[in-house]
Amino acid sequence: MRKAIDIVNKDYVTVDALWGMMQVQEIAKDTKTDCFPVIKDGKIIGVLTKTDLIISHPNRIVLDTMSGSFKYIEAEESVWKAKELFEEEKIEILLVCQDEKIIGVITKNDICLEINKHIDLMTGLYKKDYIIYKSLKLLKEGKEIYIIFFDVNNFGYIDKKFGHVVGDSILKEISQILKDNTPEGGFLCRYGGDEFVLLLDKCADDCKTLTREIINKINQHEFYKDINISISAGIAGGKRQSADKENLYKTVVNLINAASLASTKAKNEKGNLTLGHIGIIDAQASMI
Repeated sequence: MRKAIDIVNKDYVTVDALWGMMQVQEIAKDTKTDCFPVIKDGKIIGVLTKTDLIISHPNRIVLDTMSGSFKYIEAEESVWKAKELFEEEKIEILLVCQDEKIIGVITKNDICLEINKHIDLMTGLYKKDYIIYKSLKLLKEGKEIYIIFFDVNNFGYIDKKFGHVVGDSILKEISQILKDNTPEGGFLCRYGGDEFVLLLDKCADDCKTLTREIINKINQHEFYKDINISISAGIAGGKRQSADKENLYKTVVNLINAASLASTKAKNEKGNLTLGHIGIIDAQASMI
């Protein structure tokens, strides 16, 4: 999983709070930078934004003009955490810290370029790293989580018989059905190929009810050329007993694997739904 340190810009430019705006505007032209951390007495106190550069009179000083804000992020934090900070805190820049020192910055543009790499272009859904991050976050908060793994039945045959264009169209329709039925607080991704994962922090019974509803809606949906499409699902999840946050990554990966194996088994089960590991999930970390 990509971290803040992987996308940090270590060649950032700071400006002094008492500098004139004309001086900074010249620097902006030379460096093609439009977002500057502002320094006073050796400390960063604010951010001079692109808008500040455009609307401010050249004779004003930076201290009177800066309007942007910033937050700190540890170098080992996920890029998804950086994305959340930009969205929730309404900031212009993140200062990346390592060993209590600022080693660089991340801008809105930096995080947008990175997150775009994690979007599946065909369906518009995030890829699997998104679900892993959200699962880790929920577990760290002490919440119960459930992974629902969806797998389209006989998709290889459909691709061969009708072609990849038709297959892609079907996957888009399925992804839209999943989007439309993802409840508030749920997280959805295209895991790969014809596989999708839905993460919920609801109880097991609610997850089973929702999964059955989704399976039925896909069964009843009128796909291209009336092609008969069905989907299998496996569920794995539960609570943690230990407050220890080590091995959480392994726990999540193994829950996804358990749900995947359950979805494969479900292809031969009535209703196309099978439960994998349900209950206490601490032991899942020891599976790999």
